[in-house]
Amino acid sequence: MDIKTYYASLRAAAQEKAARNTARARENRQFRENDNRLAELERDLAFAELEGDREKEKALEREKTRRREENRTILASMGLTERDLSPVYACEKCNDTGFVGTKLCSCFYTVSQSLNGSVGTDAKTLPLVDEPLAKQLGLFEVHEKLRRYAEKFPSVNKKNIYLCGGTGTGKTLLAGDTAARIARRGYCVVFLTSFEMNNVFLKYHDLFNDARSVSMNALLHADLLVIDDLGAEQNFKNVTTPYLLALLNERNLHALPTFITGNLNPDELLRHYGERVFSRIFDKRLSTAIMLGGNDKRIRL
Repeated sequence: MDIKTYYASLRAAAQEKAARNTARARENRQFRENDNRLAELERDLAFAELEGDREKEKALEREKTRRREENRTILASMGLTERDLSPVYACEKCNDTGFVGTKLCSCFYTVSQSLNGSVGTDAKTLPLVDEPLAKQLGLFEVHEKLRRYAEKFPSVNKKNIYLCGGTGTGKTLLAGDTAARIARRGYCVVFLTSFEMNNVFLKYHDLFNDARSVSMNALLHADLLVIDDLGAEQNFKNVTTPYLLALLNERNLHALPTFITGNLNPDELLRHYGERVFSRIFDKRLSTAIMLGGNDKRIRL
């Protein structure tokens, strides 16, 4: 089942259940009479308000309250509530459409995981770094900055972060901690390695069916995208750099934060990906770079 069909089936099931409950309730003569009159009352109240007839408004409101109470009692005798007469969607934010306005809903990523296999790592499961560990690893100052970033997210001045350092300096640990804190606040966070990112690009480039865009959309529309170890992936011609550029460009255009870790310093990254990718990562209006130094922290654990 593709993701469009999945959402359509969810909506249809919720709407069908509400319709069945409504039909069952309207089999009761008194409920049906009240229900019809309540629809008329809304119209009558609107006219009374336009006419400025306060006494009529009060009388109509009293009748409305009485009839609604009668219907609640009738519904309760059937084991139903007023809520059961309207569709109850699995996701209240998007009403099982996958979109909130023009933006993908946070449930979209979860659905795409279940239908097409997971994209990256579930950010909520990533380990948190506490203050003693951050001090032990010599990462306390950077950890504090990123903790404040996670607390303020998404209302942060610099949307994008490039965390640069040698192997084992704590980049992935800090990025995972930040991603976990934000994900546990209910935001949609995609955390994946550059190798996994490349696989998404290849799938999108090579496939020609409805499923090809699911994983790419997860990267494009996540509240926070974390790309770990950028530069370690194989650079496929006409795939890696062009799609990375398109991904960063779209996310910057829609002010969606991207957190990147890598061993490449800015000069190396410029040579590796070219000026256009470099300019998206280091756009001074949106981005900040944090450089980590020191020895391999994994040796000390």
